[in-house]
Amino acid sequence: MKQYVVTGLAAVLMAGGLIAGAAPASAGCMNPGSATHPLAQLCDSPPDSDGMWERCLTYYPNGPLNPAEADCYTMSANDPPAEGDPILRNPPTHIDP
Repeated sequence: MKQYVVTGLAAVLMAGGLIAGAAPASAGCMNPGSATHPLAQLCDSPPDSDGMWERCLTYYPNGPLNPAEADCYTMSANDPPAEGDPILRNPPTHIDP
């Protein structure tokens, strides 16, 4: 009986970990396909009630086995950030899942 309880508890903890690690609802990501950042990922947070969201570019400047760096900026539709990497400006709209 004790073995079943331990197995059940382990299954519940693993399922909880998978749920906690899931991406937030309405967040979208894409590979920008950049020659300067070949392993980059561009992700948008869910839009706020005012239509603003945060766009982050995660990349590996020293190769895939080194720590990633991220640049994040707040933006709205057709109003990309003027500063930062030009990759952040495309697409000019929210990246949907």
